Amino acid sequence: MTALQLYLLFVKIGVFTFGGGFAMIPFFYDELVVRHALMSSEEFANMVALAQVTPGPVGLNAATYIGYKQLGFWGAVAGTLGVTTPSLTIGLAIAVFMQAFKENSLVKAALTGIRPATLGLIAAAVIFFADTSIFTAPLSSLWQGAQSFGIDWRAILVFATVLVVDWRWKVNMIWLLLGAAVLGCLLSLV
Repeated sequence: MTALQLYLLFVKIGVFTFGGGFAMIPFFYDELVVRHALMSSEEFANMVALAQVTPGPVGLNAATYIGYKQLGFWGAVAGTLGVTTPSLTIGLAIAVFMQAFKENSLVKAALTGIRPATLGLIAAAVIFFADTSIFTAPLSSLWQGAQSFGIDWRAILVFATVLVVDWRWKVNMIWLLLGAAVLGCLLSLV
């Protein structure tokens, strides 16, 4: 894959994604794992986890990482520019034309339609992470009659602990991530 192809791939992802980095995850997965086979599902899950813990937006971090993995420095530049070009272009266009179309019924209707689609994309990201971290076999194996499907109790324990601590004490996300990492390491020794 050339730098131009990588750039255009991320432009395509950026154009059709509304709702931020987590809404991009299904598009990233489809393009990078399913269509182009640039990485495995496990590598993809690790890449998204890494993109979450590094400073900056998840989608931008992921594009930079994938670009670097594919083509080194210039791949990172192509991925970063590709994923940011659509949002910058659309943002500038909105800034220029905002007052003229602020009360336009078509614009309001389009935004109303985009909201549920964004929620669906984020739900797809949640299902992807459950599929790669909580379940012992992919969810799709249920429809194929898999006998080895199960739930990883360690992952459920980490998930439940983080959920309760966040809900009860509203702990900063950084501490939740660090705590989850420590708990995951400790549970892997069991």
